[in-house]
Amino acid sequence: MYILQALDLHKSFKKTKVLKGITLQLAKGEVLAIIGPSGSGKSTLLRCLNRLETIDSGVIEIDGEIMVRNDPKGRAVYSSEKDIARIRRKMGMVFQNFNLFPHKSVLENLMLAPMLVQRIDAVKAKERALALLDKVGLSDKVHNYPFELSGGQQQRVAIARALAMNPEIMCFDEPTSALDPELTGEVLNVMKDLASDKMTMIVVTHEIGFAREVADRVIFMDDGLIVEQGIAEDVLLNPQHERTKTFLSTVLMAR
Repeated sequence: MYILQALDLHKSFKKTKVLKGITLQLAKGEVLAIIGPSGSGKSTLLRCLNRLETIDSGVIEIDGEIMVRNDPKGRAVYSSEKDIARIRRKMGMVFQNFNLFPHKSVLENLMLAPMLVQRIDAVKAKERALALLDKVGLSDKVHNYPFELSGGQQQRVAIARALAMNPEIMCFDEPTSALDPELTGEVLNVMKDLASDKMTMIVVTHEIGFAREVADRVIFMDDGLIVEQGIAEDVLLNPQHERTKTFLSTVLMAR
């Protein structure tokens, strides 16, 4: 059974078609990497799955619950805001630029959402936060503020903050693109640990080596379409589509 299904997703910004009929499924415990050139629709797809953007038409089902489906005229109709809020809590999101609360300590950043949204008491929220900070290797930064951390440390806090809500699926939108190369490894190592723990993950990434090592499947997108998809090693080492071959050779030559 799939934990996430997206069927024939279409999305336009004004007259520009960004998603042109995307269909994908995600199994529980699977790591799916989405690669492709800038402007191919990768981040928009991720934001649509998490309802940070709305689709024009299509179906999105998460853990057996319908978030959006088409009306008889083929236009997207979303579930109630209450239902969407509940469904969205099943997905954790990690962005390129961390998005931490600058006026709150690392510990407060992790405790806030569980206390406000899940109504967890402060003692349990703190317990959970400390365990997650230990998991991402930041136990010594509990009382620091974001401005006192490196980019890699901030991103690890952002991952821990998303995990604090106990999501079913973790979504990563190019989580290392804002980092210097020497800080990228520490974030990727945390993500590798999550994959080892069988966390269900969707990762939009330009890190081809990470995708090959960690992903179960890879999707290559271009111009709002899925051009090629399959087992990670097959797509990355033996791509069938000319566009995939060109993209991969360009990316690997640039490294």
